[in-house]
Amino acid sequence: MSMSSGSSSLGPLSVGNVVSAGVRIYRSHLQQYFKLALLAYVWLIVPIYGWAKYSAISGQISRLAFQELINQPESNEQSRNHTNPRMWSFLAAGILVGLRLIGIYLLLAIAIGILLAVAGALIAVAPLFGIVGALLIVAALVGGIIFFIRYYSRLIITEVPLAVEPNLTASSAIRRSSDLTESSVGRIQWIIVVAFLVTLLLNVPLQIVSFVIQGAQAANPESALIAILSIVFFVVSILCGALLLPFWQVIKAVIYYDLRSRREGLGLELRDRKR
Repeated sequence: MSMSSGSSSLGPLSVGNVVSAGVRIYRSHLQQYFKLALLAYVWLIVPIYGWAKYSAISGQISRLAFQELINQPESNEQSRNHTNPRMWSFLAAGILVGLRLIGIYLLLAIAIGILLAVAGALIAVAPLFGIVGALLIVAALVGGIIFFIRYYSRLIITEVPLAVEPNLTASSAIRRSSDLTESSVGRIQWIIVVAFLVTLLLNVPLQIVSFVIQGAQAANPESALIAILSIVFFVVSILCGALLLPFWQVIKAVIYYDLRSRREGLGLELRDRKR
């Protein structure tokens, strides 16, 4: 099934179909999305205003993907006309989501730190208690990761309704994301995990090269060759980031499409037109 001709009749999707639909759209528009993502990374150099532009371009990519899904494709210019006026809302939404995630991370870190202290005390008392403490720590780590992903699942599509729906602010986009994902958190968790595994194909080699270069720098910090390799690695990292950004933005658009299909039916593009 081609994404251009059959996307409007996709209907509710399974976890695997969400990821595969995202991959199909990503591959068929890779050049277009990659150029936008590369421009977004260039804007990151400029403080505040550039960060807002980066956020708006990220939302623009999601909008382009969503319009493909509802069989109403837009040009870069058409999508930019919708997202650029909300540039600061995209930045505000990103900051608010980031603060929430940092808050949850800190709370989980404190809880795990307390458990580590308890485990240390148990080990001091008796080795058997230490085993119990170690099991508690492992359970806490696994539970913390699951909780963090579940919490992120409620916020993952925040920029998509902001890019697609009219009259939304940063805070209302967060509420819209939370409302749409409320009954699908478990499924979205698995989508995030599967999508993350797909990105490992690019991330793992990049991390290996990073460790090698860092080790070489530590061993011979004055080497000109190492300095050149560091610059090359930085450029390659930017290019890899520009490849991964559209992938995640497309996945978010497919999740958003799927959630609206399940909750609001497949005529959603007609309702958007009438608002």
